[in-house]
Amino acid sequence: MALATDANPTVLESSGAAVSDDSGLGTQVAGVRAVLQSVVSGLDPDRLLGADAASLYGELCAVDRLVLAGKTLLAPRIAESNHWEAAGHRSPASLLASLEGVSAGQARLTIETGRRLSLLPSTEGALRKGRLSGPKVAEIAAAATLDPGAESSLLSGVEDEPLQATRERCQRVRATAARHDPVATLRRIHAERHFTSWTDVEGAFCYQGRDTAERGALLLSRLEQVTNRLVEKRREAAGGHARTSGAGAAAGAGAPDRPESHAALRADAFFALLVGGEGGVGGEGGRSTTGETAGTGTIVDRPPLATVMVRVDLSALRRGRVRPGETCELDGQGPVPVPMAEDLMGDSFLAYLFTEAGDIRAVAHHGRTINRTLRTALSFRDRHCVVPGCRVAYGLEIDHVVPLSEGGSTRLDNLALLCHHHHFQKTYEGWELTRNGPTDEDPGWSFAPEAPFGQEPGLGIDAPARPPPGA
Repeated sequence: MALATDANPTVLESSGAAVSDDSGLGTQVAGVRAVLQSVVSGLDPDRLLGADAASLYGELCAVDRLVLAGKTLLAPRIAESNHWEAAGHRSPASLLASLEGVSAGQARLTIETGRRLSLLPSTEGALRKGRLSGPKVAEIAAAATLDPGAESSLLSGVEDEPLQATRERCQRVRATAARHDPVATLRRIHAERHFTSWTDVEGAFCYQGRDTAERGALLLSRLEQVTNRLVEKRREAAGGHARTSGAGAAAGAGAPDRPESHAALRADAFFALLVGGEGGVGGEGGRSTTGETAGTGTIVDRPPLATVMVRVDLSALRRGRVRPGETCELDGQGPVPVPMAEDLMGDSFLAYLFTEAGDIRAVAHHGRTINRTLRTALSFRDRHCVVPGCRVAYGLEIDHVVPLSEGGSTRLDNLALLCHHHHFQKTYEGWELTRNGPTDEDPGWSFAPEAPFGQEPGLGIDAPARPPPGA
């Protein structure tokens, strides 16, 4: 539902139809605002008893929760319309952030929470009654979306408990839901992946993000390798001493030349991975702290190999899912779905640890890494994502057309380059990649969702009916 103003009439959505705002909602809200403005303008806290001040504070909090309810209900409608684009904003969150004076991230959370309410009628009802604060409704909506059966228990007593207690209860629901359907959890995390940046009050560039566990593990593995190479380069530049340069120079003339923290070196390594060179802070013309020009490839001269350890029970790997008491996790990242572990097997060096009653009985290594020759041939053949109509040529991922777990081989005719989006669809959402062409010059790829149950190719159910004999 969207409010209208005299300057910018919009529409109200009622019973599935869009109608003009002739209900006077805008006038009513403007009247409430005028009353509140009058109260606040005449407010003199020093003339109130402590009990009266606390009571008034509680009433204002109740009003604030009702205002929050209205904003949360309106946000999805604004996002679905094109008003934000017509108003010159790059996204719905940008428009809401400008109206409210908050960050775009907070505005996005309001939109997402409002969308989830369409599936959670009890939560929406509690919100409309002013029972839920902003943080509480966001926590409950996120958890109840994963497990709708837990909605009523999450709402029970929520208005009287501290926010931390609500968060803990929601966390338990999310953890349980993730164990029940880890692939669904992975899909949700993937859909919510993001990288955001902003400038703080000192003018520093800040950033944060969220992504799936396997991409995080690969990123951290590469980051640590580049960090270690950077430490070695700076040790060599310092004449073999253990300390590294840069921190003292950055602090100004006469500052002590002290060792840089590992966190600072990881920041340089992160910059080097994206831009090239060593990512140092000193020098002019983009030069690093060792005097070498950034972008020359002295640190990142090739993609570093990622080493990721997967702990998975062999029985779970064979079955395709984890049962109680079994393990499938990335070392340092936590539990992951078995399909993710299988996908990582496609282009990695695997270490198998066979255990019995908790003791390691044997260790075996098996290499399935795609060698340089295959990579060169693959890059020459597939210059972009092979899915018809997709021309993405960056961040491509190697896919085994027939998965290794199903007997596929690491040969050129069973490999293809896919963008992350289509690789995710094939691995976790049942899409099928098929090569139809006879030669590498014209592979003739097709990409389609998995056929509905009972209509798989070869069953004849979805084939056109044959004409009767003699027709």
